[in-house]
Amino acid sequence: MTAPPLEPRIAPERVGLRPFTPEIRDRLRALLGPEAVLAEADRLEAYASDETESLRFLPDVVVLPGDVEAVRSVLRLAHEERIAVVPRAAGTGLSGGALPVCGGILLSVERLDRIREIDPRNLVAVAEAGVITGHLQEAAAAHGLLYPPDPASLDSCRLGGNLAEDSAGPRSLKHGTTRRFVLGVEAVLADGSLLSTGGKCRKDATGYALGQLLVGSEGTLAVITAATLRLIPRPAATLTMILPFSRLEDAAAAVERILAAFDVTACELLEEAALAAVARLEPLPGPLQGRAAMLLLELDGEQAEELLTRAAAIDEAATALGAGEALVADDVAGQRRLWQVRRRVGEAVKTISAYKEADTVVPRSALAEVVLAARAAAARQGLTAICYGHAGDGNLHVNLLRGELAESQWEGRRDAAEAELFAAVVALGGRVTGEHGVGWTQRKYLRLALSETEIELCRALKRTFDPRGILNPGKIFPLPE
Repeated sequence: MTAPPLEPRIAPERVGLRPFTPEIRDRLRALLGPEAVLAEADRLEAYASDETESLRFLPDVVVLPGDVEAVRSVLRLAHEERIAVVPRAAGTGLSGGALPVCGGILLSVERLDRIREIDPRNLVAVAEAGVITGHLQEAAAAHGLLYPPDPASLDSCRLGGNLAEDSAGPRSLKHGTTRRFVLGVEAVLADGSLLSTGGKCRKDATGYALGQLLVGSEGTLAVITAATLRLIPRPAATLTMILPFSRLEDAAAAVERILAAFDVTACELLEEAALAAVARLEPLPGPLQGRAAMLLLELDGEQAEELLTRAAAIDEAATALGAGEALVADDVAGQRRLWQVRRRVGEAVKTISAYKEADTVVPRSALAEVVLAARAAAARQGLTAICYGHAGDGNLHVNLLRGELAESQWEGRRDAAEAELFAAVVALGGRVTGEHGVGWTQRKYLRLALSETEIELCRALKRTFDPRGILNPGKIFPLPE
């Protein structure tokens, strides 16, 4: 398959930086060794994109530091010379956060991949930014422990990106996003200074929570190199169930009713267009065919019998609200089959046509309204909307599909539909991103959700941490005119 064309880069001078030069490349090679500095066109291509649709920006150079001191040396040089630095973990982000839109140095933390410690006595792990999230979960499980954050890409995403974006995932309904599990952060500031915050203490009121500020800062304030992370005891039993509905409004009402009465670990929604997309890849289970929506619930606890009792009570409550025949699995293989319906929807969307994904979040009570708003905004522009995601958090991913629309009309109509969607989301009490981050793709909507006072406070923090503006330029904030 032919790669999409490269996007034109933003001139570094536009954001107060200097262009990259061969001299900078040679100095980086002297600092890190030639094997840790990639400058050949074919090798740069691998770092030109993340998972954000088809956007591609070529970096001038990629550096692969092998330890924290190497990261510090890169940033000292970049700070001195005013060169853009874009931190990157695995490149699985969905808002363009790791795209080198101004070129410059792409700093990959992939070689910082050590789990330094699993401490069962204090229920913590200390892991570097390049550790794959699923690998940390496996290491914790070997001690009977759980690291709960579970982004969809957990088998490939890395902790540094999870922290930078404050990643979530289905289990955040019960356990919270990545932020909640961060006790301490090791990071390198823009000028190469080393910052180490927090530690293994469960309570800490000592000064400002600088580590928490870095979580979710999208690589614009510092390069996170490691973190101390909270673990919890691993639940002994889990159960997964799917509830089908003939009306979207009934599914949305069931979310409110169920979560008000029952302990639920995850609550996911697919509306009818999402179900139809998955059906293009594989047959849906009988009870899901022809349905307007489905909810997927995960329960956990210490006794399998208690979970079955809880599931039966949930089924009874949902049936009273119009749910059809429930699908229930309490064994690993069966749970995997049910989760497959949810996990394949993103893949399914990509097989249909070009698309743009918007990450919306609203109060749970507005779930049906945001789906209807997405459909209406898309229809007005001749597009199709596919909605799915974390119903329990009110965090729905809206995919706007081009379909048969001419390429010449796609960009304008896509942007118009997205702008209308986000205006509706904010009017419903929502925000312009729930877990993907503002990044490059959603920065134009920042002013819909934040006041000028809030934006200026954010900019002031950026100037304090990164006075020369070298870290991930062009992200979060709209570009200067």
